[in-house]
Amino acid sequence: MSTRSPQNKRSQEMAQGNRTGMARKSASSAKPAREAAGSVRVVPASSKAKRAQLERGEDLSKLSKEERKARKAEINRAEDRVYAVADQIMKENLDYRNYRRVWWMLMILGVVSIVIAWIVMSIGKGDSNFAPLQLSLIVVAYASIIGAFIFDMAKIRPIRNAARAEAQGMSESRKDEVLKRRAEK
Repeated sequence: MSTRSPQNKRSQEMAQGNRTGMARKSASSAKPAREAAGSVRVVPASSKAKRAQLERGEDLSKLSKEERKARKAEINRAEDRVYAVADQIMKENLDYRNYRRVWWMLMILGVVSIVIAWIVMSIGKGDSNFAPLQLSLIVVAYASIIGAFIFDMAKIRPIRNAARAEAQGMSESRKDEVLKRRAEK
């Protein structure tokens, strides 16, 4: 973008206070000149929950406050039930249990190596003989913790998402069976 020359007539008039006209507002505050057509559905992009409700075909705006609370509580109970069923499905999956064990080992290795690095740092204050050990412990800690998060995204999350999708697709009687197995344990 070019800079306006101070010798420009318009710049000199603005500097003297002879400002005419009006500054434009930002594009984010602009409103449409006319109302949207009847077939156009206007949905506020900022509200994720409202979008989800509209996708499900629900409109809670015309309900009273108590009815809205009751409806939201019902939705939350249904979601909690799906998560409980998915959790039981994951616990019964042998791969998931093994992967979680590996994930916990990586996280514990990272935390333990950080604690040992702190201990070495407090013991060898100013001693340069401990510097390579401290640095290697910190590198091991970072590598194991970052590796644990990557391992979670690559191996554990697909199993978690599949279990959640399976739980959402189950009938209510099938969900009851899974939750009974969970209660028995």
